[in-house]
Amino acid sequence: MRRAAVLLATVFAAALPAAGVASAPPADVLFTNAKVYTPQGWRTSLAVRDGRIVAIGRKVKAQRVVDLKGRTVMPGLYDMHVHPVLQAKGEEGRCRIPQDAGAARLLELVSACVKAAAPGAWVSGGQWQASLLQGTPITAATLDAISPDNPVMLFDVSGHSVWANSRALALAGIGADTLNPEGGIIERDAAGKPTGVLRETAGRLVTSKIPPQSMAETERQLASHLRMLAGFGVVGFVEAMAFRPDLEVYATLADRGVLKQRVQACIAFSEAGRANPAFDATVADRKRLARATFNADCIKVFADGVPTESHTGAMIDDYHGGQPNAPAKGLLLFEPEAMARNVAAWDRQGITVLFHAAGDRAVRASLDAVEAARKANGRGGPMHQVGHSTFVDPADLPRFKALNAAVEYSPYLWDPQPINDDITSAVGTPRIDRVWPIRDGFDADALVIAGSDWAVVPSPNPWIGIETAVTRRNPGGGTRTFGAAQAITLEQAVAMFSINAARRMGLADKAGSLETGKLADFLVLDRNPFAVPITQVHATKVLETWIGGERVHGSGKE
Repeated sequence: MRRAAVLLATVFAAALPAAGVASAPPADVLFTNAKVYTPQGWRTSLAVRDGRIVAIGRKVKAQRVVDLKGRTVMPGLYDMHVHPVLQAKGEEGRCRIPQDAGAARLLELVSACVKAAAPGAWVSGGQWQASLLQGTPITAATLDAISPDNPVMLFDVSGHSVWANSRALALAGIGADTLNPEGGIIERDAAGKPTGVLRETAGRLVTSKIPPQSMAETERQLASHLRMLAGFGVVGFVEAMAFRPDLEVYATLADRGVLKQRVQACIAFSEAGRANPAFDATVADRKRLARATFNADCIKVFADGVPTESHTGAMIDDYHGGQPNAPAKGLLLFEPEAMARNVAAWDRQGITVLFHAAGDRAVRASLDAVEAARKANGRGGPMHQVGHSTFVDPADLPRFKALNAAVEYSPYLWDPQPINDDITSAVGTPRIDRVWPIRDGFDADALVIAGSDWAVVPSPNPWIGIETAVTRRNPGGGTRTFGAAQAITLEQAVAMFSINAARRMGLADKAGSLETGKLADFLVLDRNPFAVPITQVHATKVLETWIGGERVHGSGKE
């Protein structure tokens, strides 16, 4: 009898759930009737629970079911080189000039800004483009004619050159006897008098005199930029140049629940190879300012300037044409041996280094510094990032994979724009045929990522970058191309904005693609980018942006 009772109990136990073992809880939301882009192909559903994806392509119990009516779902996108806090601080200025403005339009707009300003107040902004101002002297006297009393400071389209009037030069203490700062150029006429154009670090002589805005206003402006980025589908980004107050602004917005994206900020290191006065203290204190989705484990280093008419990008071979105020091969802005020691030290601390490197010599020097760090510390350190990479010598492309470094390109500049005319004139053929060599990067099996460099470009909309990476033409198409041989596939373009970026940020195990177990960072789109003509991809609208299972953009209604 006892044996029979035990047997009967065993049968009943097998028929019921084991004690203490509950069935899987229902998902918070199940999205059905969708086109979900995954590494395994297209699927029709996606389920989310507690901020993570718990099922793809299969039905599960859910507290709420959403019929997407055939909408496309794609992974959230990343901008790996963007300047929202710089723009929030107004350092680019509030007197905005369209990048395609000619001389007459530029002077008209600046004149209006001067008239609207208080007497003697600074007027700052941009962006001027040298190739569009031919026939109009880019001198202090030109700006003096419309603003004799208000100091005027205008960035060029790259942000690496400043055009100032005489009042601004005087307030900065710049005269005929002023020496070039290390890493900068004060352009001068034949008599040695400053013309009003300041290159690289020389621009700081003027910009440092502009009164800063309040922290509260910076917070307000940055919050607006974060919402804009979420509206484009950006779920994470690299803040490409930040100072101590900027980190505090990010931390404050995170504490208030305003910062939704996953952000890494790069602390600014001096372009001239010397730290800013508070640099060491900021690096040492970065952990205190970190939050769940924000860290400052990154340092920004300027390796060079830009390969435009300024001739400040560091090139292996000479520029075309003369630039009497710049070296024939441009400016390398750090001493290689010193930078090798710096990068090795930062690498040991787990700090990523983001290099600004536009010229091929600057890219090579940046990789040399990374190589020194790998030799000193091994390959287990953070993945360093060489930014912009406008020109890369073919011999250096295999080094990215060998050194576990990411190559970052600027796809928003690939479509024909005025700045490209300056670049073409500066470097000539055949180098211009390999401008932003993204295809070569993929062919070398490098980790290829993308950054908008906004607000150097008019918009940080990643769909513009995705389309023009494939077409190398203006958004919507056109007859002109720029580096057409470096065009890539749409699959590659999406990868560099998603999973590749997540790999660089150390998040690939939990973000960057739509897979079970990963964070629910995804977008609901108004179209399938793979099912429309490539020239329509730039017009993609993000209906909803979800980060960690929270909808941060869109209402969920059609």
